[in-house]
Amino acid sequence: MDEIVTPLLHLLFQPFVFIPLVYPGLIVVFSILLFIIWLERKVAGKVQLRYGPLYVCKRFGGVLQLLADLLRYLFAEVIVPEEVDKLMFILAPILLFASTLLPIAAIPVSPNYAAISNELSLLISLALVTIPPIFVLTMSWGSGISGFTLPMLPTRSY
Repeated sequence: MDEIVTPLLHLLFQPFVFIPLVYPGLIVVFSILLFIIWLERKVAGKVQLRYGPLYVCKRFGGVLQLLADLLRYLFAEVIVPEEVDKLMFILAPILLFASTLLPIAAIPVSPNYAAISNELSLLISLALVTIPPIFVLTMSWGSGISGFTLPMLPTRSY
């Protein structure tokens, strides 16, 4: 089976195959994603009886509002309160996001291809699922408010 899959994967990622077949598909997927986000904003505007994203450019129906929001979020000021543990306050959300993606690495893609090639990959995946609540606890601890840690303690005890 491996002698069939490996040449096919090698062929698929050659530029003369990837560019005309896969690349247009990626463009279509991202275009559909952009349209879905735009449509969701328009529907939310109608439901809430407010104008949708027409503030940046009315001619294009508000599509440029998505780019304006992207720039706004990219250049937003990071506010870190003085009374918090700064290292935990900044790193815990990043580590939480990264730890939620870790179990995906243990799931095999095919019988012959897996990021973690082991017969215990399901067990490893289940073990990695238990890591994100630790970072939620770290975030609540790093904020300096001890009341946020109380709901997480029963989660860690079981």
